[in-house]
This record gives sequence, C-alpha cells and structure tokens, in this order.
Amino acid sequence: KLLSSMISRMPAGQISIVAADNGKTTIQSGVAQFEIQSMPATDFPDLPNTGAEQTLTIKTGVLRDMIERTLYAVSQDEKKPAHTGELFEIELDKLTMVALDGYRLALRTAPIVNNGTEEKEIVVPARSLIEVARILPDDGEKATITFSRTHLSATGGDVKIIARLMEGDFIKYKQILPNEHMTRVRVNRKELLDGIERVALMARESKSNLIKFSISREMIEISANSEIGRSNEEIPCAAMGEDIEIAFNNKYLTDVFKVLEDEEIYMDFNSNVSPCVVKPINGDEYYYLILPVRLFTGA
Repeated sequence: KLLSSMISRMPAGQISIVAADNGKTTIQSGVAQFEIQSMPATDFPDLPNTGAEQTLTIKTGVLRDMIERTLYAVSQDEKKPAHTGELFEIELDKLTMVALDGYRLALRTAPIVNNGTEEKEIVVPARSLIEVARILPDDGEKATITFSRTHLSATGGDVKIIARLMEGDFIKYKQILPNEHMTRVRVNRKELLDGIERVALMARESKSNLIKFSISREMIEISANSEIGRSNEEIPCAAMGEDIEIAFNNKYLTDVFKVLEDEEIYMDFNSNVSPCVVKPINGDEYYYLILPVRLFTGA
C-alpha cells in the first residue's frame, strides 16, 4: 500500500528502484526520493502449485463484465461460506456465473472455449473476483482460466491471479427458479430505474425502504409511504396477464437495473409473494431474481 502511494505521487518520467545490501531500497523519480526498509526475496512465499486439471478461455472484458454484474448479490453471511463466493458452472461451450444472498439472485452466461471434456462446478471467493475484475485488462484479449480441485488461476495479458476455491455446497439454485409466469411486463429499463429512484426518496424516509408496484395493462404505478408523506409515479409499459400489486425493498430493484444496459427488459411475476424475474427481451444472457416484501392491508 505504501509503495503504491509513493509511485502514484511521483512526478512524470522514469522511476528507479535500487536495492542495497543493507536491506534498504531507494525509489527515485526526478527530485522525489524515498528510502524504505525491504526484506529478502527468499522470505516471500512460493506461489501455490495449482495442479491444473482443466482450462477454458474467455474474453477478458466479458469475464470482467460478468463479475461486475453479479457481485452485488453475493451473500455477506459467513454462516454459509459457499454463498460468500460465486458459483461457476463450466459447460463445454458456456460459462454460467451465479451469486445469491437469500433475497436476490444474479446469473450471467457467456460463451467460452473449454479445453476439457468435463462439465464442472466450482465456487470462487468474491474477494478474489473483485481483484480479477480490477486487474484484468479490457483490451479484447483472451483470459485463460485454469482450475483444479483446490485452486483457480486467471491469466490475462501480463497479469496472473491465483485463488483458492471455496469448500462447501452451493445451493441447488435451479430448484428455486420459477418456470412460468402469471404476468409479464415489457418496460423501458432507464425510465423505470429513474422512476424508482425518485419515488425511493420518500421510501428511504420510512423504516422499511419499501416501494409498491401496481401493474395494469399499460402502466406501472410506483408508490411509497413514510411518516412524513407519500410519493408516486406512473411508468408506461406493455403488460400481459393479470394485474398485480407487489412490493420490494427499493435497493434490490435498483441494484439490478443499474448493472443492466438493455433499453427494454422483461419482468415476470406469479403473485405478490413470489419472486420477480428480470430477463432480456432476446436471448438468455442474464437472469435476475428479486424476492418481494409481503404487502399488508393499507400498504
């Protein structure tokens, strides 16, 4: 951390790093000079032998995008260690990444080149994925991911990251995914996000941080109540199926809509106590699930 701070504050130009026999290292650029205590390189731990069993390749930008658009849903509950990471489902031509925390689920898929012949499931710590997303270049290069029973190694450009995989069972998430819907809404994502954020100004004044959707054939009415007042807004949509009233923690909705870029999305509903599913209009690149908050009379 100290070295990074030094380098970032150096004047433009070449930087020299000179290590002396007395355990001191001099770092200099122009008129700026630092001398810091250093340690023998022999004290640095050896990198783990990952014992690679299988390798896949994926574009670095795609991998980073998948990580950034799912990390928000990783659980913070250390009582379920496996859920503090993300599930990698590795198929012969596709990678699926899944994160969930008991209130929402985020799923992204992308094509890969799998140099193995087996389908695998591994769980990668969220902390390691944060570093992967931060460090890997976004230059159209291919990232190589190598994994064994205990470790994952991600290489892109001149960067290589090694992470120990997580132990424990990831929930069989496919069993909780709705396979049908009673109501489907097609709506402009940006218009809906802007409306939610405006209405949520009042929701944040309440203890529940709750907003309500009242969905009819051509309109989503968004509303929120608090001790100091009420807010509501209407967003045009195209709805098929039954009218429905359903409530959510507004943060769970905005977290999803902020990581998407599509102009329009589908939102699927079954009842006011069943999860809302967010899908693309075309394809199956992503799947987001959000649990509602139970509505009481007068909500």
